[in-house]
Amino acid sequence: MAVIGFLGCMGGAFWLAYKSLGIDHLSGEEIRDGRVCTAEVLSVEDTGSILNDDTVYEFRLRVKPSDGTGYEATLRDALNSVEAGRVGAGTVEFRCVIDRDDASRVEVFWSD
Repeated sequence: MAVIGFLGCMGGAFWLAYKSLGIDHLSGEEIRDGRVCTAEVLSVEDTGSILNDDTVYEFRLRVKPSDGTGYEATLRDALNSVEAGRVGAGTVEFRCVIDRDDASRVEVFWSD
């Protein structure tokens, strides 16, 4: 039981860290049920925060749903050095999914 309690506390700590940094990932179910899109990176800014050795960035995106009109969104996410390198090297379009119930929630697949 102590192990389960410890793991629960650790999971809660990670959830709190992500929320306090403004990072909001979609769940597996939300990704499966979401709307397919492409995200074009318009701008990126280093927030100065680090989470699990990954740098937290704020992105301004042009989100282009496959079934609708595009729109701009702001997103914070923690990227490892390889993912950040792809953005820094000029890759500007990434595959993404939009939450079906809240279009402001976008999950970008930086490694694809």
